[in-house]
Amino acid sequence: MVEWLRRRFRRWFGDDEAPDYDLPDPDLAAYDHGLGELRLDGELKGYLASVRVRMWFPARQWWPWFVIVWADGGKDRAFEDYGPKWYTVRELDAGYFEHYPDSGEAEVYEFSWLAPDEAGARWTELGLTEDDF
Repeated sequence: MVEWLRRRFRRWFGDDEAPDYDLPDPDLAAYDHGLGELRLDGELKGYLASVRVRMWFPARQWWPWFVIVWADGGKDRAFEDYGPKWYTVRELDAGYFEHYPDSGEAEVYEFSWLAPDEAGARWTELGLTEDDF
């Protein structure tokens, strides 16, 4: 856990800070009730669900929220992302998702979006609601 905090602190405030990220899609359309698969070595481990809301302060921009739904049906607590760094969005755009469970050891999943119609059907199967975010 301590190493995880150190990595996050360095990432947020340290010398190895990532540059600002230019969104390929400034509307973040894929994040509007989107759903993507999380895989390790090709094996489905869970899903990453997202919604987007409009942030008004400090900048008027999209504000995506995420929830992990594991293959066993368990759901993690919601988390957010926002610019100008867009740490989670930049990972997803690159086809991966780095997760830090309570153990503090990073898990890097392959990530790919489901088609919108498939995502909508899977949201229902997974029992996702707006209250999850």
